[in-house]
Amino acid sequence: MLTVQPGDHIGATFLAPAQFADATVTFAEQALAASAQVMVFPGDPYRDRLDEFRRHLCRRSRTVAAAVADGRVRLADSRAVQLAPGRFDPDHLHRAYAGATRQAVADGFSGLWVSVDMSWAARVDLEALVDFEAGAAGLFTSRELTAICHYDSRIFSEQQVAAACQAHPAGLQDRSPLRHRRLHDGRTLSLSGEADLANSAAFAALARELRPGDTLDITAMTFLDVRALATIVRVHTATAGVRIRAGRSQSRLLDLIRAGGS
Repeated sequence: MLTVQPGDHIGATFLAPAQFADATVTFAEQALAASAQVMVFPGDPYRDRLDEFRRHLCRRSRTVAAAVADGRVRLADSRAVQLAPGRFDPDHLHRAYAGATRQAVADGFSGLWVSVDMSWAARVDLEALVDFEAGAAGLFTSRELTAICHYDSRIFSEQQVAAACQAHPAGLQDRSPLRHRRLHDGRTLSLSGEADLANSAAFAALARELRPGDTLDITAMTFLDVRALATIVRVHTATAGVRIRAGRSQSRLLDLIRAGGS
């Protein structure tokens, strides 16, 4: 499993509830080591049997068991949070995650780490779901919110899973996940890792975060495919005053894209 860092937004798949539980335990152990609070949203069959799933987690890890006992790890029903308005509402979700993150920090934690079975979104329009996942980029910029979104391959089709995972900057097996942060000047968006088809929607959403006068620093990126390079060129052209900080080889590739008219 990926060594998770604060601010990661991870897309994952699973085939059985035990896989979701195992990934959640590993994720929670990393969160606790980072002094974060953990929220877990199980899906079926445990959504209606949270106590049973709580015991399930505790049997897998003494560290998690201790944290469950003192409230550092909490379980909740997605119907009472993600679907609290009675329908899919991206604005509600952004407010809910932002508010819960602020509360965790106010309570003395380094941040909030969330592991969620995305089965609650099984009936959500795919385009709307992808837009929400990719558009959540700003929630993670401060690195106080970290999340892993688990998609059940028994419920979501191969097409749905692929599209949803492309809206996440990172995957569980990534060797060089896409990560971002705002530098102290508040005007520089710094990216690292790789941008390719696997996170194409997430990369495009990050590029849209740029404001007039901002700088996009890609010097720490280890790979950008043609699609990502073209996205940078389009944003640079369309957004007034955006500056690109790139390495020599990256600059040459961007020049080639410009010359090709993309």
